[in-house]
Amino acid sequence: MEEGSGRNVDGYEFIDRENGSIAQEEINRINYISSRMSEDNPEAVLSIYNKMIESNTFFTPVGLEYLRRLQAYLYKKQEIDDDRIRDIPVIVSYVDVQNQFNERKNELREERARKRRRVKTFKQEYKTSLMVNLVLIIMIIVMFLIILKSDTPNMINYEKAITNRYASWEQELTEREQKVREKESELGIQ
Repeated sequence: MEEGSGRNVDGYEFIDRENGSIAQEEINRINYISSRMSEDNPEAVLSIYNKMIESNTFFTPVGLEYLRRLQAYLYKKQEIDDDRIRDIPVIVSYVDVQNQFNERKNELREERARKRRRVKTFKQEYKTSLMVNLVLIIMIIVMFLIILKSDTPNMINYEKAITNRYASWEQELTEREQKVREKESELGIQ
């Protein structure tokens, strides 16, 4: 990301724009303090440095880096006793940051595992669905074969069944007529 996009400030990339704007405010404070402070007077620098530490003026890496530069400047000055230079407090709990990072990493790992399980489940469901569909298709084909082979009339073979029935009736009638004619000729009836 480019400088000034809100997340990147003075060589640091912050987690979001809000944190980046806090760092930008600290840069503005640094510029203001630097313009008012004379580094020719180490006692004045020490006084300002200690006041900034007491009031927790800076807490982002940008501000802490500025305090570290002032601290190094003060340690170099012979007229300032090292015991008078306060340590820079770090008010961020890195244990909390590390725990949040680990929690986020675990959440991402669990999400990937859930996606893999979903894909496996989908594949399994797809195979099951395919098998059920094949069984249903085979059952439908068997039902059609049973219907076609059946002697009872139905929607598929009703025309054939009715034609066969009428044909059998006609053949039966023809056979009876033949027998009647034979009997008539035996008896001599015309």
